[in-house]
This record gives sequence, structure tokens and C-alpha cells, in this order.
Amino acid sequence: MAYVLNANKAIEHAPAALKKELRDLLSGIKEDTIFADDSWKQTTTSIWKIKTSAENVTKIGNKSTDAKMIAGEGLHAIVGGYKINFLISGKKPGSKGGGDAITTRMQELASAWVMRRSIIDNKKYTTAGSIRQDAKYKELLAIYPAVDEDDEWLQTFYGQQKIMLDKFSNADFSEFNREGGFMKFISDLCRDKYGIPKKDSWNPADIWCIKNQNDAIKKITDCVNNTKKSQTIAELNAILISMFDKKEVVGISLKKLSGKVAHYEEYNIGKNHMYDDLTYHILRPACKIDLSFNNALKKFGTQDTVLAVAENNNSLFCKFQIKGNDTSTICNLKYESTASAATGARVGKAPVNLVALLFKDPEYNMSFENNNTKFPKTADEFIKVQQKYIAMFSRVSKKIKTVIIKNEEFVTNIKKGYKFCKPIAVSKLMQLSLCDEIFKLTDKKQNNFMTDLVFLAAKIGEGFGPFGKIY
Repeated sequence: MAYVLNANKAIEHAPAALKKELRDLLSGIKEDTIFADDSWKQTTTSIWKIKTSAENVTKIGNKSTDAKMIAGEGLHAIVGGYKINFLISGKKPGSKGGGDAITTRMQELASAWVMRRSIIDNKKYTTAGSIRQDAKYKELLAIYPAVDEDDEWLQTFYGQQKIMLDKFSNADFSEFNREGGFMKFISDLCRDKYGIPKKDSWNPADIWCIKNQNDAIKKITDCVNNTKKSQTIAELNAILISMFDKKEVVGISLKKLSGKVAHYEEYNIGKNHMYDDLTYHILRPACKIDLSFNNALKKFGTQDTVLAVAENNNSLFCKFQIKGNDTSTICNLKYESTASAATGARVGKAPVNLVALLFKDPEYNMSFENNNTKFPKTADEFIKVQQKYIAMFSRVSKKIKTVIIKNEEFVTNIKKGYKFCKPIAVSKLMQLSLCDEIFKLTDKKQNNFMTDLVFLAAKIGEGFGPFGKIY
């Protein structure tokens, strides 16, 4: 089961007798907000499951003449004689099994529940399916209703608890905390004492495995509870490393499994084996800033720029997707990495504030500022400085893929962008400026810069907290 069909693909997948009614039902709904199961058997007896937003489910329900909303299950409809369940989901366009913050919260709470049942309650799960046979399964269903039809996440929950049993069989955890309690304590401490507004930019742990929550909070408080300005985050890291080693407090970062077997690695505890004997470098054939413009859709070929990093054997390690924080308003860039299948989900988002410091590092001394106010806001403003950006385009197009090759087309496309999708036009100029700065560096410095970016995204280094990652 894979929810990969958008609205048009779903209509194509539908039997002939269903196509017209389904097309009418989905009219007025954005194509990429529909996620239909591609494994549906296309029979009148089987149920076709389609995920979409609550708003879309309401729209579909208002159009359907034979539909019933069932709490916790979504909209059950009969369309052209076929059974379709429209499931409310937080999944967003472009995601693969992912979702918004609400869905992520449910998934992480579900992970904590399964671990708690397995490790604290000593409930033995022999397969992913056996979780559904648990006498307390309704508790999990209440936390994450989609698990009842989401086999991929059920497999993830099973794999996570299995590897936790393997790695921490002798630990004496009493709690798996995702919010409130220790999570609130450590997040508040980072913000109030160390000036770190987002805990994840220091330590990406999604849940905390804790032996004794009150003792852990008291121990940390006793060590850092003074007003010395010289006290740094390194001191907190040292305390947490000691507690991690003693299995008193273990932070775990959770990722959806890419296969049936979970993998586990520890970071900022001791030697990071992930980086043994590896030399990273930019993999230029896999890098791209798409500056083409789709006239029919009135948008750029893509919203983002992709910068790829390879290992010393020239195999892809990860790709950084650089794009704006939002598509509806002019905003600054963010830097998100996606690991290759071979390396697993070992990296993540590079903290924007730390990347800004990286730009200013004496080794690179880049002039790029991730500040949208420094870039043209209108086509007229762009025209006044277009020669500067034409020069950037000419340099960057010689280094990586830009899809288009002519300066005139570049200028025309940016102008169209300002007319039809202004936030993306500004973002594209910011991305181009960043690429220009990176590729002005010597090859050695380019590779060093991308390696530094990898470490920031993976939250590895003395300034980051200790954590384990399951992926």
C-alpha cells in the first residue's frame, strides 16, 4: 500500500465506469493534495483508500450523494458503484509518508507508546502485525488513528521498539517522554539559559528515554543552575553525555524506516563512526538550480536548488534542498538534507543561524546573506540590477545544471516569476546568489564547506547534544 497517486493519476487509475464521477468529485481540489493508494484492486468489493485534508474531505462529502462520515475513519463513499474511503491526513504535497506538525506529533507519540509497551510493560511483539493484536491497541489507535491502515508506519513502530530492545535491554527506563516533563524542562533550559530558541537546533531528540525523570531534572539543574556567563552549552552536553552513558537519560531521534530493519547510531557521545575515513565533496552532476519557467502552469520548473554531496568513493551521500521557508510569502532560505538510500536517514535540517556563521567563517568569507530584504522585491527593482544577476547566472551555469542556458531566457523567466509567483522569484535569486558564492570557492574549500554543512545538518560537533538515531 502506497499513497502516491495525485488526483489526475487517481483518475487514470480508476476503472472506466468510475472515471467521470471521480473527476467530478475531485474537481476544484488541488491535484497534489490528493494521495490515493496505488495498490487498489479496482473491484466493486474492495475499498479504495484516498488520503487528503479535512477541508477536502468536507468538500467531497458535500458533493457526494452517497457518503457517510464515520468518526476516526473518515468519509465512506460509494462512487459509481465503487467503495472509496477518504481518509483525513496531514500528508502534504511532495511528502512520502510524511506530514505536517500535527501528524508528526501523533507518529512520535505512537513510537513512544509502542516502546513503552515493549520495554516497560514487557509486551512481546513478534511481527509488525502483532501490534494490532495487542489488547491495548485501542490506546495506540487513539494516539495515531491512521495506523489502522498505514502498514509502513506500523512497520516503523515495530522496527523502532525492536532495535531499542537490542540496544537497551539492560536499561531501567521508566518513561518515554515526547512532550511536557523532561522535554519541556530541557527545551526551556536551552532557550532561557543558553539562548537557543529551538531545542532541535541543538539536539534533535524526538523522545527522551528516562530512568527517573525527577532525579534527572534535579541533577541537571544542580549542575547548571547559576548565573555565570562563562557557563556554555558544552557544560550541559558533558552532563548529558555522562547520563547517556549511564542510561539515565537517552535522547532518541526518530525517522521513518526506509526498509523493514531499523538501524541505530549514536552521535556526540564519542567517536562518530558514520564519518570514518570519509572525504566529502560536491557531486556536481547531481546539483541543479532549475531556472526554467513553465508558461502553462505559470511557475518555475522547481522551487528549490539541489546541492549534492558524495563520499570519497564518489557515491551519493546526501542532497541539500535549498528553498524558501514558505511559498506564499517572501522569506529566507532553509537548508534541508535528504540522505541517499545507501546512507539512510542520517542527516536533517542544518540550523539556519549556524549556517549563517558558516558563511562568515574566515576559511570561506562569503558575502551571501540569508536576508530576503537584500534582494529585489519587484520586476522593476530586478531590472535595475539585472546585470549583476546575469553575471551570477553565467558563472553558475558553467558549474551546475540550470536547465536553461541563455542569459536572455534567464532574465525573461525571472520577470515572469515576479509577475506570477513573486516569492519563488525572490527565492530563486537568493539561491542563485548562494550557489555563486559557493562555486567561487576553490574546489578544496567548496568540499570543506559542504562537509561542514553535512555535520551541521547531522547535529555533530562539540556544540550539539548527545543523541541516538533510529532510521
